[in-house]
Amino acid sequence: MNAPEKPRGKSRFDTIGKPRRRVDGRAKAIGQLKFADDLALPRMLHCKLLRSPHPHAAIESIDVSRAEAHPGVHLVLTGEAFAVPYGIMPVSQDEHALARGKVRFVGDPVAAVIAVDEHTAVEALGLIDVKYQPLGTVGSAEEGLANPEPRIHDYGERGNIHRNQSYEFGDVERALKDSAHVFEDLFFYEGNTHLPMEQQASLASIEGDGKLLLQTSTQNPHYLHRQLARVLQVPAAHIRVIATPNGGGFGGKCDPGNHEFVVAKAALILGRPVKICLTREEVFYQHRGRHPVLMKFRTGVGKDGRLTAMHLQTVLDGGAYGSHGPASTFYTGVLTPVTYELPRFKFDACRVFTNKPACGPKRGHGTPQPRFGQEVQLERSPRSSGSTRRSCASRWSPSPTRSPRAGCAWARPGWPSASARSSRCRGGRSAAASSGRGAASDLRARRTCAARACRSTGTRCRTRRCSCCSIAAARSPCTAARPSSGRARTTCSPG
Repeated sequence: MNAPEKPRGKSRFDTIGKPRRRVDGRAKAIGQLKFADDLALPRMLHCKLLRSPHPHAAIESIDVSRAEAHPGVHLVLTGEAFAVPYGIMPVSQDEHALARGKVRFVGDPVAAVIAVDEHTAVEALGLIDVKYQPLGTVGSAEEGLANPEPRIHDYGERGNIHRNQSYEFGDVERALKDSAHVFEDLFFYEGNTHLPMEQQASLASIEGDGKLLLQTSTQNPHYLHRQLARVLQVPAAHIRVIATPNGGGFGGKCDPGNHEFVVAKAALILGRPVKICLTREEVFYQHRGRHPVLMKFRTGVGKDGRLTAMHLQTVLDGGAYGSHGPASTFYTGVLTPVTYELPRFKFDACRVFTNKPACGPKRGHGTPQPRFGQEVQLERSPRSSGSTRRSCASRWSPSPTRSPRAGCAWARPGWPSASARSSRCRGGRSAAASSGRGAASDLRARRTCAARACRSTGTRCRTRRCSCCSIAAARSPCTAARPSSGRARTTCSPG
């Protein structure tokens, strides 16, 4: 009798190079996949939002009596029902599901109607009487710097400045002074929005055990879950969030949306399913698109064509709310020296509140804007010496065989050697690593947050002063935007 044949071992190329069907491919192709707006439940009600026609105004009064008496209307909500603010970041808890006290951009929601159908809800919106007192409007970041009053928010650095950020390594000013050539350029990135095919939609309902269920087109269900518990004052264990399949997102559905809190609140009050789907116009109000950024680059080049130093200043138009703004502000500078050999680098940033829909995360938020400016400048700079971008590329690109640059943390006295860094990466500990000055090769730490960058690379992170306000002077004659020289600043020391 022949011995049983042994099973063949799996080849290295059983998967690579072979066409594989996506798990959700068939359902999408034949139209079976259900997006948030495809969902429906028995006894379901519909929600519509009344939005502000003013970019900046105080709310004097809201009369909802006629809307409440309209046939088919089950509930009318205003900002009084949402006393607790929310935000995607702990430092930007500045939004309310429905505006309280004042509105900050055209489209800011002030009231919600829950009715038997969308048509009835839209009719009832026209019966709500809101009296506004218009306030001064901030239309651009430059205006926000030049006009600290009226303030859009009561918090921030000062006036309408939301966030100041600084980061540097090496002696940039001295290097620029000693450079053979110094190139200075001013760029402006207009900003844009995500425009996914699917509009945001949400369906809130009460499950059999009395807990809240929210099915919604979100990219961040965990953050939304946390903010729902905070705003609704309901234990997190009594809330369940299901992120439905997204018909496109690109970052635009990362932030918690006003509509999600409204339908959740309505479902809790009425005990019935409540659904909302934003119109295409409302998607633009929700926005959270890429920040408009004004950028000033000063870049030094040595006689050998190598980059010696760069000073980057950015001013971001953040819109009406914080959103991911502190992170986007940091990202406009901290990743700039990653792709080229920059031994010295200095970065100052300023995010300003304006009376426009809030900006937020969009595909590498904060990074593409200065990348555009840097690439344009590096394309122009070789021409002054008769060179080309191609001939300079090898001198600009980081090389693993090149000696550590002077501005790098690991090139400074007392920092771990290459072997110590390698040991740290493999999980070991060296004497230098145990001293509290962790390996600077952990670039992820530098890319995550300013505080961690301070601890892991020894760079100075001054979050209380920003010199980039002077960029506005290049486009505007106003000099009042510049901060006083005596402004306090905070320095984070290494370790």
